[in-house]
This record gives sequence, structure tokens and C-alpha cells, in this order.
Amino acid sequence: MIIKVIANRRLRDTRKRNIDLLVTHFARKRNLIVKKCKELKLRRLRRKQRTRCVNDGRTDQCWRNMFSGVSPEEDWKKNFRMTRPEFEDLCEQLRPRIFPDPKSPNGRALSVEKKVALTLYYLKDTGSMWMTANTFGIHQCTVSKVGSEVCDAITKHLGPEYIHLPRTVEEMQRKVSQFELKFGMIQAFGCIDGTHVPIKTLSTDSHDYFCYKQYYSLNVQAVCDYRGMFIDVDCRWSGCVHDAKVFANSTLNHRMRSGSLPQTFNTLSNECHKVPNYVIGDPVYLLTPYCMKEFESCTTNAQVLFNEFLRSACNKIECAFGRLKARWSILTRKIDLNTDMVPTVIYACFVLHNFCESCGGSLDEEAVKAQMRRN
Repeated sequence: MIIKVIANRRLRDTRKRNIDLLVTHFARKRNLIVKKCKELKLRRLRRKQRTRCVNDGRTDQCWRNMFSGVSPEEDWKKNFRMTRPEFEDLCEQLRPRIFPDPKSPNGRALSVEKKVALTLYYLKDTGSMWMTANTFGIHQCTVSKVGSEVCDAITKHLGPEYIHLPRTVEEMQRKVSQFELKFGMIQAFGCIDGTHVPIKTLSTDSHDYFCYKQYYSLNVQAVCDYRGMFIDVDCRWSGCVHDAKVFANSTLNHRMRSGSLPQTFNTLSNECHKVPNYVIGDPVYLLTPYCMKEFESCTTNAQVLFNEFLRSACNKIECAFGRLKARWSILTRKIDLNTDMVPTVIYACFVLHNFCESCGGSLDEEAVKAQMRRN
């Protein structure tokens, strides 16, 4: 009995010592945390408030004059390739994706309007990041970061809305009917062609991007409808790849062959087979049930007439490329962005082209013709 009492007493003493040790440990921890918090608070109080980093001579007065309406209204369209109401509509569509960063210190976050404006200004001509940075009073790194952010939002958020192939049989039928009404080509729903966009010389595999025009590029395949609106764009191919190979390996060709693209078959008179919908291409493309091209040599008047109709239709894609590059002239020079971002920037230009065309945007026809000759 005595032994049991002694054992219980020792157990109580041991527990008490352990509790005292824990209390002491946590008290020291608490005191250390309180001390660190006080030091951090004092450091924050002593620290000078951060200021904006603005280079000497670089202000955003030009942008503020345009945004506030001080500058003439015609300067707005010249600088941003769209009217002010169209610009505001574009900003509202992009606002959920590019809203200002609330954690940015001292109010340095760029507004949605300024982000969109500097991106359009950068894309609209052959000016550089340096010129855009000077116009908007920011650093060139900010131009690169914001431009990439806005182009990515345009591609992912607006791309599916403004660039898409016919989604239903009814939509395909409308495009086919309008194409036939305008160009006389039965069952065609669009024109296909490729255009080269210059890029910077790559450090690896650069020979794959050297095109027949003697510069490094991406070969961009596009399809437009009867209005000159792009309905399919593929900008992932290097400049050395032939147009016919791009089409043969494209998602568009795969969808037409597999039947996943809505079709409106038509049986011609005195024929027993059904003609599917197809695109019209120039002589470099292979003749397939889904891609029509002109006769290489004509032996009858009917063949000559057919070639005239087809060339007239093919001119639509050339005109569309001309309008695209006249509006967004960044596509005519080496894009000074990270190489991985170049396809996104190119696709964003196509989306913005359709946005402007859907709003009835006008262009200098001489500039369009000049780009058509260059393409």
C-alpha cells in the first residue's frame, strides 16, 4: 500500500514538472512572437512610402488627353483602330478577365481601359514597345506583361465567340447560300489560304522557321466566309511548312473528313452522288472532296468560266488578309515578345479583326491594297 502511494506521488510530481516545462516553453514562444511583431511594426513605421518608378521624361499625358476627350476624336480611331463606343464595349467584355490587381501598392494598378488601350496601340502599327511605353508613361516590361495578359484574355475569352466554324446545319446552310449568292460557287462555305507572319530568329531549330520569302516566320492558315470574316485560324506551324501540308494536318480537314463538321449535301443535276461542303483554295492546295481549286489548264469555255468564278471567290481571303494587316500592322514586322506568346498575339489580332468588322469598321483602302500586294 505504501509503495502504491509513493508511486502515485512520483507520477503526480512528474506530470506537474512536464506541465511547468510546457507552460514555460509556450510562454517563451509567445514572448518571442510578440517581440517579432513589435519589431515588424516599428520597421513598417520607419520605412519610407514606396513611390512610382517613372523614368525621366516619361508620362501618360498623351493617354490622359485621349481618354478625357481633349484630343480630337479622329485621333482615337487612328490610335486604337476602333471608335470610342466600340472600345468601351471591348473593355466591358474583357473586364472580368483583366481587372486591376487590388494588391498593387500606391494605386499603381493599371485600369482595364488603359490595359486595353496600350495593347491596341502596340498592335496597331509597326511601333515598338519603347514607343508604347513612352505614350502611356510606363516601363517596357509593363508593356510586354500587360500586352501578353490582354492578348491571352482576348484569345481565350473572345476567341470562341468571334472565330468559329458553323456549329449547326442551319448555320452552315446560311453560309453556303450566301457564298453561292455572292460568288456563284455551289456548296462552298469559305476560302482558305496561308499568310506568313515574321518572327525573331530562334536560337534552336531556326531553319524550320525560314520561309520561301527569305525570313523567319509562322505560316498562319485561315478560312474566311463570304463577308471576309475569319471562321478558322491555325497559327502553330513554322514558316517552312507548305500550305498544303498545313491544311492536310489541320483540325478543319480532320473535322470535314470525319463528319464532325455540320454538312449540307447537295445532289447536282444528272449526278448520282452527293456533293459535300468544301473550302476554296489557290493552286498550291491538293484537290480533294473538301478543297476545291481551279483547273490547271482549260480546254472548254465552261472550265474558263469556272476558273473566273473561283478566282473571284479566292480574292476574298486575300482581301481579308489585307484588311487584317492594314488594321494590325504588328503582323508585318518581327513581334518583339516572348516566342511562346507570338501565336497568342497573332490569334488575338484575328479576333480583334472580326470584332472591328462586325462593328462595321472602315479602313484606308490604299493601305489594304498595299498589304494585299505584300501578302
